[in-house]
Amino acid sequence: MPTIEIASINSTGLDLNQANFDVAIIEEKKLESHRGLFYDLLRQQNGVIVHIGNPDFKDDKEGGFFAGQIIDWDFEPTEIYFPEFDENDTTDNRGANQQFRFKFLNQYKPDIDKLLKIALDNSPIKKVCFLTDYQFGPENGKIEIIYTITDFWTLHDKEGLGLNTLYEMYGR
Repeated sequence: MPTIEIASINSTGLDLNQANFDVAIIEEKKLESHRGLFYDLLRQQNGVIVHIGNPDFKDDKEGGFFAGQIIDWDFEPTEIYFPEFDENDTTDNRGANQQFRFKFLNQYKPDIDKLLKIALDNSPIKKVCFLTDYQFGPENGKIEIIYTITDFWTLHDKEGLGLNTLYEMYGR
């Protein structure tokens, strides 16, 4: 299941209250993802990370924590293709890095937007990262600079977001 997280760079705390959100949240004052895809990048920085999870996890944050229930899985057909490959091909391209796009279910977009804005407001350098890590997504992570939260939602609404992608956003 996918991990979805928001990092507020150089922030010392967001003071989030679970009662104010429909999605489950865990706020940690160390930039450490629940998954390893962007581990090296995050450990080079300081700040706060918010792990976003299914509403079912609001009262139980001790076990697995993931966000599959807040994603619109029907947004893009998720047909996996099995490529024809040459056994002698040294690139080992067997289709493992197929990219899928996703959108949030409409009822959770306000929570994600609020979390992004709180994270940006509390970052002294006005930088946030939105990141996903999905075990069935591409093997290699991708980093995209999209500048603003408005640009993030425009991309989300028009094309969807990429799995196993870290989106950097900035404020003023």
